[in-house]
Amino acid sequence: MNEILNIVSLCVGYDKKPVISDFNTRISSPSLVTLIGRNGEGKSTLLKTITGLLPSFSGNISFFNKEISSLSTKEKSTIFSIVLAQPPQIGNITVRDFVGFGRYPYTNWLAMNSKKDNTIIDESLALCGLTDFAQRNFANLSDGEKQKIAIARAIAQNTPVIILDEPTSHLDMVNQIEIFELLHRLVKEKQKTILISSHQLQLAMHYSDEIWLLNQGEIEINAPTFFMENKTIEQLFRLENKFKLW
Repeated sequence: MNEILNIVSLCVGYDKKPVISDFNTRISSPSLVTLIGRNGEGKSTLLKTITGLLPSFSGNISFFNKEISSLSTKEKSTIFSIVLAQPPQIGNITVRDFVGFGRYPYTNWLAMNSKKDNTIIDESLALCGLTDFAQRNFANLSDGEKQKIAIARAIAQNTPVIILDEPTSHLDMVNQIEIFELLHRLVKEKQKTILISSHQLQLAMHYSDEIWLLNQGEIEINAPTFFMENKTIEQLFRLENKFKLW
């Protein structure tokens, strides 16, 4: 079977300290997967390791039956796109040109966009509600606006997999909902596989196909309905008897 993502016996960490050990999972069909856990548990470390930005301590990570260690930078950039937690800081460039960076795996040696590239850039801006931002200076925007533009760039990269670390952390509630709705739509309509980390528990439960719950170095994987029923998340975040999540 041509697995989208296959993780075997993965151990990840930093400063020689493992934070997640013996993690095994696979994603076989397009889906929205949300990684949830308390601060400092290793969510960002795991996502950066899956994408090859950090080395693993041990184990194997494969996309479409190809080990990530065997893939070139260009090959990886056609398989997955990445949006990190901190908005990119770059100046003196228009929003449209920044989103156009997502087309770099496909442009010619002159880095000139084709008609197809330009169409994809415009569609990506429109999907994120950013058409009116196209000619604005990226450096002059808020962190929340920059984060939405980074998501548009990832969409323009047109990869089968999109990985996002806290993509809604700088956004207000209305924009958080819009982003989750967009990601959900990309899965259902464009057959993308999207892996995100998030602290937005209610949105994650409503929109996700699968939850990865990280707790003290171990990851429990199940459908949102499972976690709603057994109250594991309320217990982890110590929310019981404080307010109702769902």
